[in-house]
Amino acid sequence: MRVLFAALSATVLLSACAPTTSRTAMAPQAAATPTAENYVWARNDGRRMAENPELLRQGQADQATCRATASSGGTLNLATFTSCMESRGYSRRQV
Repeated sequence: MRVLFAALSATVLLSACAPTTSRTAMAPQAAATPTAENYVWARNDGRRMAENPELLRQGQADQATCRATASSGGTLNLATFTSCMESRGYSRRQV
């Protein structure tokens, strides 16, 4: 009986720690301005990097190379970075 009471008490106490969400928090934002977080780099050949560790490593290496090429004085030139990635077979896609 004590074990059952302890388990029930723990369940009630832990459920109080769970985050609550309201329906308004789940509603999509109207006319959100696109940001960098809304985009990913995808391969133009359609193969998914997430499903292939070799392609993922190649994608990370390509991004690092393009960042180094497009960086100057600690800032990233987005146009140069984008051009570099596109020349390597990637395109920016909205998620």
